Amino acid sequence: MKVNHKVILNLIGQLLFTTSIVVNSNSASAFNLSFGSINFDGFTGSGFQSTPTTGQLDSDDWAISGFSDGSFNFGGTGTSGDFARGTSDGGVITGGIYSFDVGGGNSTLGVQPTGGDFTPGAITLKLTNDTSNTIVELAISYSVYVYNDITRSNSFNFSYSDDDINYTSVPSLDLASLEAADNIPSWVENSRNTTLTGLNIASGSDFYLRWEGDDISGSQNRDQFALDDITFTPVPWEFSPSLGLVCVGMIWLISFLYKRSRFRRDLSKKN
Repeated sequence: MKVNHKVILNLIGQLLFTTSIVVNSNSASAFNLSFGSINFDGFTGSGFQSTPTTGQLDSDDWAISGFSDGSFNFGGTGTSGDFARGTSDGGVITGGIYSFDVGGGNSTLGVQPTGGDFTPGAITLKLTNDTSNTIVELAISYSVYVYNDITRSNSFNFSYSDDDINYTSVPSLDLASLEAADNIPSWVENSRNTTLTGLNIASGSDFYLRWEGDDISGSQNRDQFALDDITFTPVPWEFSPSLGLVCVGMIWLISFLYKRSRFRRDLSKKN
C-alpha cells in the first residue's frame, strides 16, 4: 500500500490543533464567572444578610469575626452595631464595618479597628468554582486604602484556604499602616497581587480569601482600612501532559511511517 505522507501530516496537524484548542479552552474557563471582579459600588455600610437589601452585602459570600458585637459566619446576619456603621469619608473612631468613600464617590468595604474590634479580626470571602474544571492556579489582585490619622500601626494581611479551617498566609502581601500619623491624612491606595499555585479546587468546591487585622505598635486609636477592586482569575494552561503525550505519539508515528516507506522504496529499487 502506498503511503501518502502529505495526507498523514495534514491529519496529524489537524488532530494536534484540535487537541490544543480543547485543552486550552477548558483550562482557561474563568473561576466563578459571576464573581470575577468585585467592587463595592452601592454598598452603604448597612450590614450583611443572606437576602441583602439595598446597601447591604450578601452574607452567603462574606463572614466577619473579631468584633465586640460578635461574629457571623456565612449565611448569618449582621445588620446593626459594629456590622453596619454606615458611610464615611474617613477620620472616624467608632469601631466597626463601614462603607468608606476613598475619593470620587468610590465606595469600599471598610473597617475601623479599636481595642475590641478587628484586633484581631477577619473578613472572609467565599468563592465557588462554578466551572467544569479543577482550578490549579489563581491570579489574585486587590487594593487596600489606608487612612493614616492615628499614631498606631495596624496590619491588614491576606491568606487563603480550601476548607475555611487551615489558612495559608502570603507574606509578600502583608500590609501595615505607619505608626506615625500623616500631618494631613488622606486615603492612600496600596495595590496587591499574586498568583496562588499548587491549588486543587474541584468543580463545585468552595475557596476562601481572608483579610486579617491586628495591632502592631503605637497607642491611642487606630487607622482606617478599606478593601476594594478584588479580582481573581485562573491562570490558563499553555500546555498539558495529555497534549504532550499526543505530540510524542504523533512524532513517533510520522517517523515510523517514513522509515517504512523509505525501506519499501529502497527494496523495490533493488528488485
